[in-house]
Amino acid sequence: MNTQALFHLSESPYASLVSETYFCLRLRLGNEDRNLKVYAHFGGKYPFPSAREKIAMQLAYLDKDFAYFEAIAPIPDKRLAYVFEIVEDSHSYFYTERGLLDHYDFAYSYKDFFQFPYLHAVDIPSLPAWLDQAFFYQIFPDRFKLGDKGKDRSYINLAWGDKPTPKSFAGGDLAGIIERLPYLSNLGVNVLYLTPIFLSPSYHKYDIVDYLTIDPQLGDEATLKNLIEEAHALGIRIVLDAVFNHLSSESSFFQDAVKNGRKSPYWDWFFVQGDHIDLKHPNYEFFSVCPYMPKLNPDSPSCAEYLKSVALHYLELGIDGWRLDVADEVSHEFWRDFRKAIKSAYPEALILGEHWHNPHAFLKGDEFDGVMNYPVTYALERYLASKETDAAECASALNRIYANLRPTQIQANLNLLDSHDTFRFYTLCQENIDQLECALSALIFLPGCPGIYYGTEIPLPGNFDPDSRRCFPLDGEKPTPHSELLRILIGIHNKQISRLPQFACQAENRLLHLVRSNGEEGIELYINATDQPIELPDHGHLLAHRYEGKTLQPNGFLIRRLDK
Repeated sequence: MNTQALFHLSESPYASLVSETYFCLRLRLGNEDRNLKVYAHFGGKYPFPSAREKIAMQLAYLDKDFAYFEAIAPIPDKRLAYVFEIVEDSHSYFYTERGLLDHYDFAYSYKDFFQFPYLHAVDIPSLPAWLDQAFFYQIFPDRFKLGDKGKDRSYINLAWGDKPTPKSFAGGDLAGIIERLPYLSNLGVNVLYLTPIFLSPSYHKYDIVDYLTIDPQLGDEATLKNLIEEAHALGIRIVLDAVFNHLSSESSFFQDAVKNGRKSPYWDWFFVQGDHIDLKHPNYEFFSVCPYMPKLNPDSPSCAEYLKSVALHYLELGIDGWRLDVADEVSHEFWRDFRKAIKSAYPEALILGEHWHNPHAFLKGDEFDGVMNYPVTYALERYLASKETDAAECASALNRIYANLRPTQIQANLNLLDSHDTFRFYTLCQENIDQLECALSALIFLPGCPGIYYGTEIPLPGNFDPDSRRCFPLDGEKPTPHSELLRILIGIHNKQISRLPQFACQAENRLLHLVRSNGEEGIELYINATDQPIELPDHGHLLAHRYEGKTLQPNGFLIRRLDK
């Protein structure tokens, strides 16, 4: 046994509450020990030495280094104790807080068992119920559609469809989104995530001047309410983008601090070295390398109250949640307070953080519901776009991602191929539409909420910002074989896969094999990202792409019901 690979941590993704009646335990072993038998002994903390239960743990995830065993077990007592048993060559080893032991005397287990000192129902994460069947569609409003023909259009400096620059304004607006709602509904998406729509000097609106004013370029509050009502009538929810890490240097709050220095009531809203703000030689913190976006301090009580009031205002108007920009650079303390304020008033509101790496510190159930799952993006990119990895390496990467997330939080993560901050996946595929379609098939199978970036259904190409923010074509609603395939994939997700909570991922005969099931039924996906056809017998499929006879061609996929 590879003893150095053994790992468990209580009250973490390796030990978490699933509900008021079940908990989840995970134990990590070395990949080479994946065939060992693993058990969990668990019971009430005080009677544990003499009265406990034993449950077999199943191999849930496997990456190139580790095997992750998991058990979902009933809660026998709110004060819970547990230890692990590993059987190798008919000998039982026990893993406790002391490490791996050759033998174990349960009479003295109180000294070193793992524990939940007390299971509090309030600590169980509660996610919006509507996430189970959510399919997201991200819109960059300035580039989606110009709907308000009567507005002042003097600011527009980009002919619709021309390549954008960092200073381009194309004229898209909320009215344009309203006009395209029937199209989006027909596509099958049911959640719209809009990048910022508040008053700002830029086309992207991530440098906000006034959070309580809709930018006139995009509409006004009445237009937003109309969008919400029209979308809800079609079963589509609206999620807005909250930029609470920074704002525009033109905002009245920052300008007051510039004018009045430490005497400003907003001085502690910012991070300044010295007694006055120096704009020529910035002595204040700002986002990235952008002095025109001074960093906010939401740990200032007045700043925190203001930002919470902004979030609550738009929830009162009827939006369904918030995507939080640069969320990992804001304190845990603020997000815990923010969640309490939001969820106490709107328990079904989504709180989705932007996070590009391992987000477990923010996903304990007391901050975000979920995050934008960029690690999944990277895994699919390496496998299907750049072809840097094979099926085994992709399966390893995906399994490692999910093994290190609490099972209760996985469903709220937004799985995506690209966004306004990345290259278009289609461009990374060198505009090979078959590779993109394989990636979309994987997207609908992965646990969490799938989402696409506007124009993926066309598909739009695009290099890095600002090229990834091209205009949605005027004839973009015209059906094509690609958009029809995507519509079918979305339907399979919403109507079938979303009902199947169990997930498995492995490489099989050089194919990536993903499975969703619920113990009684299942659906499986095979993807061939090799340059060779691979034989794959079929017994009837739901959807196939580049599947001929019994052969799955390169850059093809097959979706079928799971063999019984």
